[in-house]
Amino acid sequence: MISFDQMMQLYSSKKPDDLFSAKINHFITLNTTPQTSKPLDREMASQAVMNGDQWHNNMLRLVASWVAKGNTDTEIHTLAAPHTLTGCTVQQTQQDVQTMIDGARNKGFAPKVSIVSKERPPLLEHIKNIKLTAPQYLIDGLIEEQSMSQMFGDPGSGKSFMAIDAACSIGSGKDFHGRPVARGFVVYVAGEGRRGVVRRINAWAIAHSVQLADISLYVSRTAVGIRNDHQLDELKQEIQAIAEEFGEPALIIIDTLARNFGDGDENIAADMSGFIAEVDGLNDEFNCASLIVHHSGHGDKDRGRGSSSLKGALDTEYKIAKSQDCIKMTCTKMKDEEEPDPLLFYLIPVDMGKDENGDPVGSAVLEFRGAGVPESARLKPSEYFAIETFHEAAAELGEPVLNLNLKQLHLDQWREVFYKRATQPDPDSKRKAFDRARRDLQLKGWLIVENDMYTLTPRTPGQSPDKQDLDRGPLD
Repeated sequence: MISFDQMMQLYSSKKPDDLFSAKINHFITLNTTPQTSKPLDREMASQAVMNGDQWHNNMLRLVASWVAKGNTDTEIHTLAAPHTLTGCTVQQTQQDVQTMIDGARNKGFAPKVSIVSKERPPLLEHIKNIKLTAPQYLIDGLIEEQSMSQMFGDPGSGKSFMAIDAACSIGSGKDFHGRPVARGFVVYVAGEGRRGVVRRINAWAIAHSVQLADISLYVSRTAVGIRNDHQLDELKQEIQAIAEEFGEPALIIIDTLARNFGDGDENIAADMSGFIAEVDGLNDEFNCASLIVHHSGHGDKDRGRGSSSLKGALDTEYKIAKSQDCIKMTCTKMKDEEEPDPLLFYLIPVDMGKDENGDPVGSAVLEFRGAGVPESARLKPSEYFAIETFHEAAAELGEPVLNLNLKQLHLDQWREVFYKRATQPDPDSKRKAFDRARRDLQLKGWLIVENDMYTLTPRTPGQSPDKQDLDRGPLD
């Protein structure tokens, strides 16, 4: 058995090693196991620590009691900070306290997280009882509800700007650059650059004339190790507390995978599978979608870094790339629907005034500049269908065969024929399909619209979309 004097000698070493951590755990078990020890007088132990009386022994007891009480790591470090010994730095104390925290948690001192259980339907259900529905989107045509999506790109590519824009749009109910959203509260797990994330959210609110109070968006103080049980449990507990007041979240964003991965190696398939399982668990627990922000591969820039098992698990994936001032969002996987055309954006500076010290504060927001059409300019099947119904609706008007003028229809005339031929299961799905095809044909230059009158202007394959603002510079 390790004695207290031996523990003091171990603790005087500059850097704890695995043996040291193991003995810390052993010492915690012997001295602070709740079943065998009387309740700790925290005030007395705290005073003893302040006086330098058996600092390590009493600090171990205090930390173990805080862990058992259910305090988070951040809260424990806040409680421990005033107990720094003279001659020691705050950083040294934090390192020692974190070792104590980890030891206490490994020994099971932390209370089990109480997540409100939900009524779950049976695991197996007969196919005749399963309702047939069209895809329901958080962002129309881009991110589906209750899905797992990813945005990846090089550092500085704009992937976090894109994720923040999506978060603010969903959290406020404001459309994502012309695409309708399903409003709901969003959890943003910021693994790095939290202050930058906060500035970008403020810039988005200013640019879109939205009050911060009207955006249902919650940002983490620190990274969360998704593969670390106690950190993940803490995240679940806080999401559950918010959900009890505001309903279940619509989206959980993990930015970035590397900083929030937790224990393990993203290049090892088994470790990545564990990460995927935990994210799937979040989706299932809260009936929400997840969006992972990830880095590009070191050698292959057209895929996310690490094990390829991640892409196999995704419902949707987007590559974010920056060329000069233009940011391009390209779909690299759409599991059950047609891939949307690439979207083009510019970063526009936003001046947010000055901080309390009088220093200027600024950031930037994305400005949509149109869809990037593939070189072949091939139409999707849904767009071909929309053009077919346009021709059918025009034919019903009884135009002379030799009329060489471009076909023109009122929106209602076209929509009526489209709805008759559409195979979507309900009116709302037909409306979404029609609106999406109509918008995409317009972006590709196949339609000209004025006062709800649509003129069909067939394009030559390979021709660029006739989108006047594509030629604008980044800041005009």
